[in-house]
Amino acid sequence: MSEFVVRDPFHEPLYRVMRTFVHIAFRVMFRIRIRGVHHIPRTGPVVIGCNHLHVFDVLLLGMAVPRFVHFMAKEELFRNRFLAALIRYLGAFPVRRGLQDKAAIRNALAVPAHGGCLIVFPEGHRSRDGKLQRGLPGIAFIARKSACPLVPAAIVGPYRLWHRVTIRFGEPIEPNPEDTNESVLETLMTRIQQLLDEGHR
Repeated sequence: MSEFVVRDPFHEPLYRVMRTFVHIAFRVMFRIRIRGVHHIPRTGPVVIGCNHLHVFDVLLLGMAVPRFVHFMAKEELFRNRFLAALIRYLGAFPVRRGLQDKAAIRNALAVPAHGGCLIVFPEGHRSRDGKLQRGLPGIAFIARKSACPLVPAAIVGPYRLWHRVTIRFGEPIEPNPEDTNESVLETLMTRIQQLLDEGHR
């Protein structure tokens, strides 16, 4: 398995074409609406924590966030050489779910360390009923260790053709040395739930 490298192909022609294609397709199919994108720093390290509804979530976030994003993807997706090359180009790195994957944590920490944008789904898996599930502390550890803003995000679905999907970004959480992983996680999950509630109104 090739080594993960923090990259930023945001202005490369191929990436721009792919991003534009997703943007048009999602706007047509799901009537995408984006709110609060001004809360995302345009430069510098940042971690975005979002609920997880569908495999499309990564594509939606990649379209909505105005900078290149990196994200974890389950290790099984990297077993196909073509798919692995594609998702690596799009910013993915593998994680072994259900295990304490130290390599994945190192890769995750490398993103903000290089001034990049990291997306994490704190629930660890997709929600079957659309409701926010219990969060896992990994994202809080990464944000605290990186001393960078943690932006809550919420996708309000479901993904159904011609039905509206909304993604909302909230004000950044600024972890401080006195915070614990548990307190940061609790604040993040509360903010995500608030964004979901606002989106359903």
